[in-house]
Amino acid sequence: MFFIFSKLLIFLLRPTTWIATLLVYSWYSGIPKRKGRSLAVALLLFFFFSNAALLNVVVKAWEPETITADQIKRPYPVGILLGGFSNLNITPAHDRYNLSETGNRLVNTLELYHKGKIKKILITGGQGSLTQEHPAEAQAVRPFLETMGVRAEDILLEPRSRNTHENALFSKQLIDSLSIEGPFLLLTSAWHLPRARRCFEKAGMEATPFGVDYMSEGGRISPEKLIVPDAGALHRWERLLKEWIGLLAYRLKGYI
Repeated sequence: MFFIFSKLLIFLLRPTTWIATLLVYSWYSGIPKRKGRSLAVALLLFFFFSNAALLNVVVKAWEPETITADQIKRPYPVGILLGGFSNLNITPAHDRYNLSETGNRLVNTLELYHKGKIKKILITGGQGSLTQEHPAEAQAVRPFLETMGVRAEDILLEPRSRNTHENALFSKQLIDSLSIEGPFLLLTSAWHLPRARRCFEKAGMEATPFGVDYMSEGGRISPEKLIVPDAGALHRWERLLKEWIGLLAYRLKGYI
Protein backbone atom coordinates (compact mmCIF):
# COMPACT_ATOMS: atom_id res chain seq x y z
CA MET A 1 0.00 0.00 0.00
CA PHE A 2 2.85 2.40 0.84
CA PHE A 3 4.39 1.76 -2.58
CA ILE A 4 1.10 2.44 -4.40
CA PHE A 5 0.43 5.57 -2.34
CA SER A 6 3.90 6.95 -3.08
CA LYS A 7 3.31 6.61 -6.81
CA LEU A 8 -0.09 8.29 -6.69
CA LEU A 9 1.31 11.10 -4.55
CA ILE A 10 3.69 12.13 -7.32
CA PHE A 11 0.80 13.55 -9.34
CA LEU A 12 -0.32 15.72 -6.43
CA LEU A 13 3.20 17.06 -5.85
CA ARG A 14 3.58 18.50 -9.33
CA PRO A 15 3.58 22.31 -9.43
CA THR A 16 2.02 21.98 -12.88
CA THR A 17 -0.92 20.17 -11.26
CA TRP A 18 -1.44 23.03 -8.82
CA ILE A 19 -1.17 25.65 -11.55
CA ALA A 20 -3.51 23.81 -13.91
CA THR A 21 -6.08 23.28 -11.15
CA LEU A 22 -6.11 26.98 -10.29
CA LEU A 23 -6.42 27.95 -13.95
CA VAL A 24 -9.34 25.59 -14.49
CA TYR A 25 -11.02 26.89 -11.33
CA SER A 26 -10.48 30.46 -12.49
CA TRP A 27 -11.97 29.64 -15.89
CA TYR A 28 -15.12 28.02 -14.54
CA SER A 29 -15.64 30.11 -11.41
CA GLY A 30 -18.71 32.28 -11.55
CA ILE A 31 -17.48 34.61 -8.83
CA PRO A 32 -15.29 37.38 -10.31
CA LYS A 33 -13.32 37.91 -7.09
CA ARG A 34 -12.39 34.23 -6.79
CA LYS A 35 -11.66 34.06 -10.51
CA GLY A 36 -9.17 36.89 -10.22
CA ARG A 37 -7.50 35.49 -7.11
CA SER A 38 -7.14 32.02 -8.61
CA LEU A 39 -5.58 33.41 -11.75
CA ALA A 40 -3.19 35.60 -9.76
CA VAL A 41 -2.05 32.71 -7.56
CA ALA A 42 -1.61 30.46 -10.61
CA LEU A 43 0.60 33.07 -12.29
CA LEU A 44 2.58 33.61 -9.08
CA LEU A 45 3.20 29.88 -8.72
CA PHE A 46 4.21 29.63 -12.37
CA PHE A 47 6.82 32.37 -12.14
CA PHE A 48 8.12 31.03 -8.80
CA PHE A 49 8.53 27.39 -9.87
CA SER A 50 9.81 28.24 -13.36
CA ASN A 51 12.58 30.50 -12.06
CA ALA A 52 15.80 28.57 -12.70
CA ALA A 53 17.96 30.93 -10.65
CA LEU A 54 15.82 30.53 -7.53
CA LEU A 55 15.73 26.77 -7.96
CA ASN A 56 19.50 26.65 -8.25
CA VAL A 57 19.92 28.48 -4.94
CA VAL A 58 17.60 26.01 -3.19
CA VAL A 59 19.20 22.94 -4.76
CA LYS A 60 22.71 24.10 -3.88
CA ALA A 61 21.67 24.38 -0.25
CA TRP A 62 20.07 20.92 -0.33
CA GLU A 63 22.55 18.76 -2.23
CA PRO A 64 25.42 17.60 0.02
CA GLU A 65 29.08 17.80 -0.84
CA THR A 66 30.72 14.37 -0.86
CA ILE A 67 34.13 12.93 -1.58
CA THR A 68 35.43 13.10 -5.14
CA ALA A 69 36.99 10.31 -7.20
CA ASP A 70 40.53 11.62 -6.73
CA GLN A 71 40.09 11.41 -2.95
CA ILE A 72 39.55 7.64 -3.12
CA LYS A 73 43.01 6.21 -2.46
CA ARG A 74 41.97 2.61 -1.77
CA PRO A 75 39.31 0.97 -3.95
CA TYR A 76 35.99 0.13 -2.35
CA PRO A 77 35.03 -3.56 -2.59
CA VAL A 78 31.56 -2.65 -3.89
CA GLY A 79 29.96 0.44 -5.33
CA ILE A 80 26.22 0.32 -4.61
CA LEU A 81 24.28 2.06 -7.35
CA LEU A 82 20.61 2.86 -6.77
CA GLY A 83 18.33 2.34 -9.74
CA GLY A 84 16.23 4.90 -11.54
CA PHE A 85 18.77 5.68 -14.28
CA SER A 86 17.02 3.73 -17.06
CA ASN A 87 14.08 4.48 -19.34
CA LEU A 88 12.73 1.14 -20.48
CA ASN A 89 9.82 2.79 -22.29
CA ILE A 90 11.92 4.37 -25.03
CA THR A 91 11.87 2.69 -28.43
CA PRO A 92 13.78 1.36 -30.22
CA ALA A 93 15.34 -0.61 -27.40
CA HIS A 94 16.22 -4.00 -28.86
CA ASP A 95 19.65 -2.85 -30.07
CA ARG A 96 20.55 -0.30 -27.37
CA TYR A 97 20.14 0.58 -23.72
CA ASN A 98 18.23 3.79 -23.03
CA LEU A 99 19.03 5.97 -20.05
CA SER A 100 16.71 8.37 -18.27
CA GLU A 101 17.47 11.96 -17.31
CA THR A 102 19.34 10.60 -14.27
CA GLY A 103 21.60 8.48 -16.46
CA ASN A 104 24.68 10.14 -14.93
CA ARG A 105 24.22 7.75 -12.03
CA LEU A 106 25.27 4.87 -14.25
CA VAL A 107 27.86 6.79 -16.27
CA ASN A 108 29.71 8.01 -13.18
CA THR A 109 29.62 4.53 -11.66
CA LEU A 110 31.21 3.09 -14.80
CA GLU A 111 33.90 5.78 -14.61
CA LEU A 112 34.71 4.82 -11.03
CA TYR A 113 34.86 1.13 -11.94
CA HIS A 114 37.23 1.62 -14.87
CA LYS A 115 39.42 3.97 -12.80
CA GLY A 116 39.79 1.23 -10.21
CA LYS A 117 37.94 3.13 -7.49
CA ILE A 118 35.40 0.30 -6.98
CA LYS A 119 35.98 -3.41 -7.54
CA LYS A 120 32.39 -4.52 -8.06
CA ILE A 121 29.11 -2.83 -8.99
CA LEU A 122 25.93 -3.68 -7.13
CA ILE A 123 22.82 -2.53 -8.98
CA THR A 124 19.83 -2.31 -6.66
CA GLY A 125 16.51 -1.66 -8.35
CA GLY A 126 13.49 -3.77 -9.14
CA GLN A 127 10.20 -3.01 -10.81
CA GLY A 128 9.35 0.58 -9.97
CA SER A 129 6.18 0.75 -12.04
CA LEU A 130 2.65 -0.02 -10.90
CA THR A 131 1.88 -1.74 -14.20
CA GLN A 132 5.06 -3.89 -14.14
CA GLU A 133 5.42 -3.86 -17.91
CA HIS A 134 9.19 -4.28 -17.91
CA PRO A 135 11.77 -6.51 -16.22
CA ALA A 136 13.54 -5.35 -13.10
CA GLU A 137 16.01 -2.59 -13.88
CA ALA A 138 18.88 -4.41 -12.19
CA GLN A 139 18.39 -7.39 -14.51
CA ALA A 140 17.80 -5.32 -17.64
CA VAL A 141 21.06 -3.40 -17.30
CA ARG A 142 23.39 -6.41 -16.97
CA PRO A 143 24.03 -6.89 -20.72
CA PHE A 144 24.80 -3.19 -21.07
CA LEU A 145 27.29 -3.31 -18.21
CA GLU A 146 29.10 -6.20 -19.86
CA THR A 147 29.11 -4.33 -23.17
CA MET A 148 30.74 -1.40 -21.34
CA GLY A 149 33.57 -3.64 -20.17
CA VAL A 150 32.40 -4.66 -16.71
CA ARG A 151 33.37 -8.25 -16.00
CA ALA A 152 30.45 -10.58 -15.30
CA GLU A 153 31.91 -11.58 -11.93
CA ASP A 154 32.01 -7.92 -10.90
CA ILE A 155 28.27 -7.40 -11.42
CA LEU A 156 25.99 -7.93 -8.41
CA LEU A 157 22.23 -7.61 -8.90
CA GLU A 158 19.47 -6.90 -6.41
CA PRO A 159 16.23 -6.94 -8.48
CA ARG A 160 13.52 -6.99 -5.79
CA SER A 161 13.53 -3.49 -4.30
CA ARG A 162 10.88 -0.95 -5.28
CA ASN A 163 11.99 2.05 -3.20
CA THR A 164 14.99 3.41 -1.31
CA HIS A 165 14.05 1.64 1.92
CA GLU A 166 14.07 -1.71 0.15
CA ASN A 167 17.25 -0.77 -1.74
CA ALA A 168 19.03 -0.65 1.59
CA LEU A 169 17.44 -3.74 3.15
CA PHE A 170 17.91 -6.04 0.18
CA SER A 171 21.41 -4.77 -0.59
CA LYS A 172 22.36 -5.55 2.99
CA GLN A 173 21.00 -9.09 2.63
CA LEU A 174 22.91 -9.65 -0.61
CA ILE A 175 26.19 -8.26 0.73
CA ASP A 176 25.89 -10.37 3.90
CA SER A 177 25.17 -13.51 1.88
CA LEU A 178 28.40 -12.98 -0.05
CA SER A 179 30.39 -12.20 3.13
CA ILE A 180 31.79 -8.99 1.67
CA GLU A 181 33.08 -6.55 4.24
CA GLY A 182 32.70 -2.81 3.96
CA PRO A 183 32.92 0.07 3.86
CA PHE A 184 31.08 0.43 0.55
CA LEU A 185 30.52 3.34 -1.80
CA LEU A 186 26.92 4.52 -2.07
CA LEU A 187 26.09 6.13 -5.40
CA THR A 188 22.90 8.00 -6.19
CA SER A 189 21.75 11.43 -7.33
CA ALA A 190 22.97 14.14 -4.97
CA TRP A 191 19.45 15.43 -4.35
CA HIS A 192 18.43 11.91 -3.28
CA LEU A 193 21.51 11.21 -1.20
CA PRO A 194 20.32 12.52 2.22
CA ARG A 195 17.43 10.03 2.31
CA ALA A 196 19.45 7.19 0.77
CA ARG A 197 22.32 7.61 3.23
CA ARG A 198 19.96 7.47 6.20
CA CYS A 199 18.27 4.34 4.84
CA PHE A 200 21.57 2.50 4.49
CA GLU A 201 22.68 3.63 7.93
CA LYS A 202 19.38 2.33 9.36
CA ALA A 203 19.98 -1.00 7.60
CA GLY A 204 23.37 -1.28 9.29
CA MET A 205 25.55 -0.78 6.22
CA GLU A 206 28.80 1.16 6.39
CA ALA A 207 28.53 3.11 3.16
CA THR A 208 30.41 6.24 2.11
CA PRO A 209 28.09 8.58 0.18
CA PHE A 210 29.19 9.62 -3.31
CA GLY A 211 26.93 12.18 -4.94
CA VAL A 212 26.36 12.04 -8.70
CA ASP A 213 23.83 13.57 -11.08
CA TYR A 214 23.84 16.97 -9.38
CA MET A 215 20.99 19.34 -10.24
CA SER A 216 22.81 22.45 -9.01
CA GLU A 217 24.89 24.45 -11.46
CA GLY A 218 27.90 26.68 -10.93
CA GLY A 219 28.83 29.96 -12.56
CA ARG A 220 27.25 33.37 -12.43
CA ILE A 221 23.50 33.83 -12.61
CA SER A 222 22.56 35.00 -16.09
CA PRO A 223 19.73 37.47 -16.71
CA GLU A 224 17.65 34.93 -18.61
CA LYS A 225 17.69 32.58 -15.65
CA LEU A 226 16.31 35.36 -13.49
CA ILE A 227 13.62 36.53 -15.90
CA VAL A 228 12.78 33.92 -18.54
CA PRO A 229 10.56 31.03 -17.31
CA ASP A 230 12.26 27.63 -17.55
CA ALA A 231 10.02 24.62 -18.17
CA GLY A 232 12.77 22.31 -16.89
CA ALA A 233 12.72 24.08 -13.53
CA LEU A 234 9.09 23.04 -13.04
CA HIS A 235 10.08 19.40 -13.44
CA ARG A 236 13.12 19.70 -11.17
CA TRP A 237 10.97 21.31 -8.47
CA GLU A 238 8.66 18.30 -8.71
CA ARG A 239 11.60 15.99 -8.14
CA LEU A 240 12.79 18.03 -5.17
CA LEU A 241 9.34 18.28 -3.55
CA LYS A 242 8.86 14.54 -3.96
CA GLU A 243 12.19 13.95 -2.23
CA TRP A 244 11.31 16.19 0.73
CA ILE A 245 7.94 14.51 1.21
CA GLY A 246 9.64 11.13 0.88
CA LEU A 247 12.11 12.05 3.60
CA LEU A 248 9.27 13.08 5.91
CA ALA A 249 7.29 9.91 5.16
CA TYR A 250 10.33 7.72 5.82
CA ARG A 251 10.83 9.38 9.19
CA LEU A 252 7.19 8.78 10.11
CA LYS A 253 7.45 5.14 8.98
CA GLY A 254 10.68 4.61 10.93
CA TYR A 255 12.71 3.81 7.81
CA ILE A 256 15.37 6.34 8.75
